[in-house]
Formats: sequence, structure tokens, C-alpha cells
Amino acid sequence: MPDKRQLPRLSTTPAADLSPLQAALGADYPEIWCTIAECLYIGLPTDPAVAALDVAQRITLAITLADVLRAHLGGQQPYLPVGTDYESTLKYRELYARFNGRNLIELQPESGVTARHLYRIFEAMRREDLARRQCGFNF
Repeated sequence: MPDKRQLPRLSTTPAADLSPLQAALGADYPEIWCTIAECLYIGLPTDPAVAALDVAQRITLAITLADVLRAHLGGQQPYLPVGTDYESTLKYRELYARFNGRNLIELQPESGVTARHLYRIFEAMRREDLARRQCGFNF
């Protein structure tokens, strides 16, 4: 079963899927913003709220979003992190939810880290959960 968080990538999208958008953008649209519009266009079908849109509506929405980003970010050189910390946190939260205190060795292969490191991560998560539930009371 594919990971729900795994989104389509521009590098794996067939060119035929992008040709309607590229035709709507035209050759004079800036290259980086064309790439951003393509990424937006690819990501739209994964959202249930817009999955029912037809191709023309998805193209309009992707171009509108790219133009809004271009208007606000254009001329800047923002660093766009990949977000691996976010993905790791989601993965460890999922594993921690399945952790029962005795199944660390069974969860370890899914984590991609050593059992000792996974235990340290779970210990930190446990402390965070406890602090959140105690509302600042140092019990």
C-alpha cells in the first residue's frame, strides 16, 4: 500500500499530463514559475476537494496559485527546505502511536535507525507528551 503522504513528483509525471498546462502558460512564462505551476498542477488531483475539477479548471487554479506566489515571492531568493524533518516527525509519531513498551525491536526496521536511537526518540516524545498533559505542573 503506498504511503498516503507520498505526493506525485514532477520528475515522474509523464510529459503528456503536463502538455495542457504548458500550452496555457506559453513559452514566455518564466521558467522557475512554470516549474512551480507544474508542481501545483500535479499536486491538485491528490486533494479530495479539487479531485473533481476538470483539466481546464485545474490549469486555471495552478496558474492562479503560481501567479500569486510570483507576485509575493518574485525577486527574492528564498531557500525552500525539502522538509525531511517534517516527514521524519510524522513517521516517528506513527511508530510511537504503535509503541506499547515491548515492541521496540519490531518497530525498529520500519524506522530505518538503530533500536537505541529509536528508543531515544520515543523517550523524547514521551517527555513531550507528559509535559503537554501536565500543563506545566512539575509532577
